[in-house]
Amino acid sequence: MRMLDQFANNQLDIKMRLFWTLLVSFCISNTAFAEEEWLIVSKNEILDQSGNISLEAVKPDSVKVWPQVLLLNLSQDNLHEQVALHLVNEKKDSTRQHYEGRAEKHFIGNVLVSLAQETSNRLMLVQNKPYDALQTANADTIDAEDNFSNEVKPAEGEFSKIIIPEPKEDRTITANEPLYFIVGSNDQRDFDARFQLSFKYRPFDPEARVAKFIPYASNLYFAYTQTSIWDLGSESSPFKDTSYRPSIYYNWNESGKGYNPNSWKFGLEHESNGRDGDESRSLNIAFVQPIWNLDYSGGKTFTFMPRFYYYLEKSDNRDMHHYRGYVDWMARYGREDAAILTAMYRQGTEGYAQGQLDLSYPISDKIFGRTGTFLHFQLLSGYGETLIDYNKKSDTQLRIGISLAR
Repeated sequence: MRMLDQFANNQLDIKMRLFWTLLVSFCISNTAFAEEEWLIVSKNEILDQSGNISLEAVKPDSVKVWPQVLLLNLSQDNLHEQVALHLVNEKKDSTRQHYEGRAEKHFIGNVLVSLAQETSNRLMLVQNKPYDALQTANADTIDAEDNFSNEVKPAEGEFSKIIIPEPKEDRTITANEPLYFIVGSNDQRDFDARFQLSFKYRPFDPEARVAKFIPYASNLYFAYTQTSIWDLGSESSPFKDTSYRPSIYYNWNESGKGYNPNSWKFGLEHESNGRDGDESRSLNIAFVQPIWNLDYSGGKTFTFMPRFYYYLEKSDNRDMHHYRGYVDWMARYGREDAAILTAMYRQGTEGYAQGQLDLSYPISDKIFGRTGTFLHFQLLSGYGETLIDYNKKSDTQLRIGISLAR
């Protein structure tokens, strides 16, 4: 019996395998459809005053030759402009090319950007620092960063530009893990909801005084994730369990060349269900997470991001490693403006396993980075969906809903 039990525990549910096939087929078909559109990308959604526009473009597979000029629409309320972007230093056999152009009008605030003659995604660029009249004296020699004024309007001859920042120069507060609200049922027809809130906070912005004195401090993050299971099918609709995960980690960028990852995360995390007595569950871990990104044609990216961890304390659940093991194997594949499939698998030292698949597809225009509105499917099977039942096997659970970040 023990051999049969271990064999069963090592296998994901048959329904999960079947649904994996459906998910992959759905992802590929929707991604293929999205490949008929152009994809334009900037490394940050910030505008400055100098007027030069720099974007990366990804063409659909049906377009065989890169155009020398792309027309870009800039729109803000009643202010509109069409800018010619010229191909710069064409790279042979590349999936993306670099285009540059120059704007003639002044934009302050949110600016919507898209290609004029091609079907493409839309970007929202932000100018949150007004022009300084001193720049009109000599725009080439005066440092724009030293001459911002909140009371002076743009001077003639000033322009807007997309800044290409250093890696990881994201905003102070951003999404960390996916944010979603999904509902569904299992084999026993138990109806429930699962929702997750997650964000990260960057205390030392690159422009902050501390980061200028200690540049590496800008890579430090505080994060918080909360995951709840809400039993909608039972009387009074109680919460089955909630997991609270505050963490602190450091993000280190690598070259991404050869076998080197594109980045590393390493830090400390506490996880608890906030209960006491016999229902108390908590643990503290130290983790390391290398991240590799592989770019494919059509703007698709495959990300491999295993998370290795060591238990610093687990007195409430001393056998946790039997069910979670010491690594979460995670991968992500898709295109930011189309379908994205994410998979996670973990296996404990005694063979107990858990698998989770998430498939999301945008149903509104993406505004900033990973945020927007997405149709979200989730399939989960195995041990430890909730912290309180980490040593119990859950029935295969299929849920569907909405996510705001993925």
